[in-house]
Amino acid sequence: MSITRDISNDCSLCHVKFNGFDTLSEDELTSFKKSHCKVIYQKGETIIKEGTRCTSIICIKKGFAKLYINGLENKKIIIKILKEGDFIVSPGLFTDDLNHFSVSAITEVDTCLISIEAFTSAFRNNNRFAEQILQLNHHITQDLYNQLINFSHKKMTGRIASTIIYLSEKIYNSKNFHTTLSRQDIADLSSVSKESLIRVLKDFKESNIIAINGNHIEINSSKTLHDICRVG
Repeated sequence: MSITRDISNDCSLCHVKFNGFDTLSEDELTSFKKSHCKVIYQKGETIIKEGTRCTSIICIKKGFAKLYINGLENKKIIIKILKEGDFIVSPGLFTDDLNHFSVSAITEVDTCLISIEAFTSAFRNNNRFAEQILQLNHHITQDLYNQLINFSHKKMTGRIASTIIYLSEKIYNSKNFHTTLSRQDIADLSSVSKESLIRVLKDFKESNIIAINGNHIEINSSKTLHDICRVG
């Protein structure tokens, strides 16, 4: 992990556009600028650990990370993949001051950490900014609900089809993509074992639903994949 503090870096001029930051006043942006530091996490490093105190707001400027909770027998349940432009606000920030999920780096992740004080001041005094933050947490809750539906109502093939669609449409924005996720990550995102994932991916490939070569995935039949996802 590499940490630098650079107060000359103006948040308003950042090349990454974070939802809600365009609603901040000049004074609020200045407060963010003065309180933030840049942290680079290496692949596999923990960015947030479930159960620890909320210490900062994390803005992802580059790279991919996974947001997950620990289930029974310490099994990881991945709720969301985070990428450039996402920022992380723990739902415990305004309740028990604890992180209720973990985040770790899938690739090298370039972040900016903003102080809790600067963030909460903007949240309490800027209604438009607060609305954007509530929407952000709503989306995370939606992702959690979607995962619960997948786990409780869909069979293994439906879960994996849902994951491939999610990666294609929400993360890589392409039907032809190179994923940075390991097979274990994709299995955790689908709530299946790694062995089951490999077997279903092989079936999808043999049925010409997808083409797969290492970490490169191409969706050949989007309709079939969506049908499998829908019927579970």
